[in-house]
Amino acid sequence: MKKTIKEVAYLFMAFMFLLQSCSNDDGEPYVAPEPSGVTVQLSSDSTLGSILTDSDGNTLYFFSKDTKDTSECLGGCADIWPIFYSENLTVGNGLNTSDFATITRTDGELQTTYKGWPLYYFANDNAAGDTNGEDVNNIWYVAKPDYSLMYAKAQLVGHDGNNYTSGYTVGDEETSYIVDIDGKTLYTFVNDTNNTNNFTNADFSNNGVWPIAEITLDQIPSILNNGDFGTIDVYGRTQLTYKGWPLYYFGQDAARGENKGISFPAPGVWPIANVNTVIAPNPPSVQLSSDSTLGSILTDSDGNTLYFFSKDTKDTSECLGGCANIWPIFYSENVITGTGLNASDFQTITRTDGELQTTYKGWPLYYFANDNAAGDTNGEDVNNIWYVAKPDYSLMYAKAQLVGHDGNNYTSGYTVGDEETSYIVDIDGKTLYTFVNDTNNTNNFTNADFSNNGVWPIAEITLDQIPSILNNGDFGTIDVYGRTQLTYKGWPLYYFGQDAARGENKGISFPAPGVWPIANVNTAMAPN
Repeated sequence: MKKTIKEVAYLFMAFMFLLQSCSNDDGEPYVAPEPSGVTVQLSSDSTLGSILTDSDGNTLYFFSKDTKDTSECLGGCADIWPIFYSENLTVGNGLNTSDFATITRTDGELQTTYKGWPLYYFANDNAAGDTNGEDVNNIWYVAKPDYSLMYAKAQLVGHDGNNYTSGYTVGDEETSYIVDIDGKTLYTFVNDTNNTNNFTNADFSNNGVWPIAEITLDQIPSILNNGDFGTIDVYGRTQLTYKGWPLYYFGQDAARGENKGISFPAPGVWPIANVNTVIAPNPPSVQLSSDSTLGSILTDSDGNTLYFFSKDTKDTSECLGGCANIWPIFYSENVITGTGLNASDFQTITRTDGELQTTYKGWPLYYFANDNAAGDTNGEDVNNIWYVAKPDYSLMYAKAQLVGHDGNNYTSGYTVGDEETSYIVDIDGKTLYTFVNDTNNTNNFTNADFSNNGVWPIAEITLDQIPSILNNGDFGTIDVYGRTQLTYKGWPLYYFGQDAARGENKGISFPAPGVWPIANVNTAMAPN
């Protein structure tokens, strides 16, 4: 007659006991525990806590590859990991009968499951209470009643029906990943940052697509580290995190063991989480945000708009005292840049008031006190000197004292005197000039061999974004002996070769005041 699995286990245990001897260390005979009258009970392990055992105290196990409603431990595997089955299941204190079920394996055998996970013995457990199967090959774990999560290993199959590798390329490979205790796959989102959910809408209108994982963490498999988990608040609800990554489900994963989300909307956008997952990056200090009017703008990590000040023509800030109360400075000790920004474009300056300030392409960055919420741009073009900081400005609008090559201060009328004048500069703060002898769209200065280009280099600028005080229609280009020169109101634009530093405008007095004027909104159209 075929013996039951339980009978096989008993015989195996009895044989091992005989080999070890029939007495304990004190010389007393070993006494088997009295049957408890239950098929599955909770036992206490000094290391693992509360664990599932059979009525004789033999430890039961989960198998990571059992992600579906069946067993993947077949053939020789089942010799080492004998299946547990009870026809008439009774459970001990602390267990619910409703958590247990019976499956018919592909080999025709019946097997008992707990919370969907088939239950096994381990042949190398020699006595009741042994847990030698814990974390064997990172795929076998002692069955516990209070797991919040489990560690699965299976073929990833995307929503498109393709098999995927752990690198999210089409192919066959078993990948380990974290699931909840019911076997539902947990995902991360590549656009999230450390402890920051960048996907979920405030009204949870997109939560059906990628529901946040609202899991209260209790016990976890020993391959995982409690310290890697945490929680964040998402609009009043609590989301579980792993290594700083907020965790999600995929709305289309209808059945246990599905992981369709790994290819939606494209492979790798929503990766699974496992022990190889790297720590989530910190939120960027500065990021790009989209404004419906201004396009791409610079904001801080919370979406608060950053600004440039036209008077900051030198490598310092001119917004001091009361100005800084209205336009608070932005400073980040270690600038972390978001997508589309280069860390090399950011620097730190020490202001004349001793404060530190972050600059972008040489322009100090500010907030505006009258912006009331993230995304507000109320500071744009205030007094024609404040502008939203943008990554794609080709030009900026400066306002400063003109200082000629002769060291004299000049007014906007090119007479010696003190006056702040507005004028166009490139994004690096270099002054742009016109030439009084040029005519509409005609460069009358540059030699055909560019032999005098070092004195007054032509401005070869590809126009992109410009401050709102300027008009795109005023700009154009002309061909100058095969090279392209930017024009403003028909005037060809030049640099001055002796303007070595940011913010210099020495050319306004060379060779005489007014021969090479700056360009600004008051510049008249070039004559024909």
